Amino acid sequence: MTLSHIKVHHFRNIEYAQLHLSHHFNFVIGDNGSGKTSLLEAIYMLGHGRSFRHIQSNRIIQHEQPELVLFSKIESANQQSRSIGLAKTRNNDNTIKIDGDEGYRLTDLAKLLPIQLITPEGFDLLTGGPKYRRAFIDWGCFHHYPEFVFLWHNLKRLFKQRNALLKQSNSYNQMLPWDKELAPIAEKISKFREDYTQHIFPEIVQTSQDFLPEYQLNCSYYQGWEYGLNYAEILHKQYERDKLINYTTLGPHKADIKLRIDNIPVEDLLSRGQLKLLMCALRLSQGEYYTKQTAQSCIYLIDDFASELDLEKRGLLAKRLKSAHSQVFITAVSQDQITHMIDENDKIFYIKSGIIS
Repeated sequence: MTLSHIKVHHFRNIEYAQLHLSHHFNFVIGDNGSGKTSLLEAIYMLGHGRSFRHIQSNRIIQHEQPELVLFSKIESANQQSRSIGLAKTRNNDNTIKIDGDEGYRLTDLAKLLPIQLITPEGFDLLTGGPKYRRAFIDWGCFHHYPEFVFLWHNLKRLFKQRNALLKQSNSYNQMLPWDKELAPIAEKISKFREDYTQHIFPEIVQTSQDFLPEYQLNCSYYQGWEYGLNYAEILHKQYERDKLINYTTLGPHKADIKLRIDNIPVEDLLSRGQLKLLMCALRLSQGEYYTKQTAQSCIYLIDDFASELDLEKRGLLAKRLKSAHSQVFITAVSQDQITHMIDENDKIFYIKSGIIS
């Protein structure tokens, strides 16, 4: 899937922009604070309905404007063209249009526009809490298992209700009706995640070997409770402890990926530059696996391409991105940082104070 052009209205410091895009590489050059990251953020919002920097709409919508509007034409691998649009108000209300029709959900946008994001803040995937790695797994499950998103929403609802009931219950019998509904959903979610990680881990290990040949990465998946035990039994067994803290302590909401080298967590061993390459390896592996399974390409958004990487490592990452045959958006402070990557199919955009040329 690629964007053929995009319109951006009242998004941060970009009052209005209309860009005709390359289906290959699109470079956005500008000083810090010029708005280059905002353009990536707008593309990301088209595919997710939210920003990757702020939750609150007031921080994104241009000053004194009631809403922001994003519009794009997209083309699939079979040359089918569609239009997508998103308007977001200061109250965080969304209006979503696909081919001119309303009534769509954010998940519909996400299905149409699979995006992989690489930013300087993306180290959270490796060094942050488990929620970042769960989100990584769930992106893959969302795109590969149609039932997953329905189960995931039900799981969130049931955990919220169960945690509220823990504050009021006097015995486990009061929890039993909820747990009978929760347990099979939790186990299905876990099965999807385990199946996906079994497929994606070899891809990640191979790509990390290409990027960091001096290390052998080991990946493992933790489902959120001890393997071999029925989750319904876990909920019963943990009831007294859960009630004490008014929170369900074990389950798929505690799932995680463990990434180690010689049994050492990667964040304790690798340098910043090496961690960035490993983060890129995860994102590229996931995007490439998606393409293999669907025959559709991901869109890659890479903010501040040169940060943490020397010229050799930049060349390594650029070569891999070129071989993916995907649409890529890259920001840089100066053109010198990306000159070695540009070819005749690419486009360069220059941005200053929110004005793009």
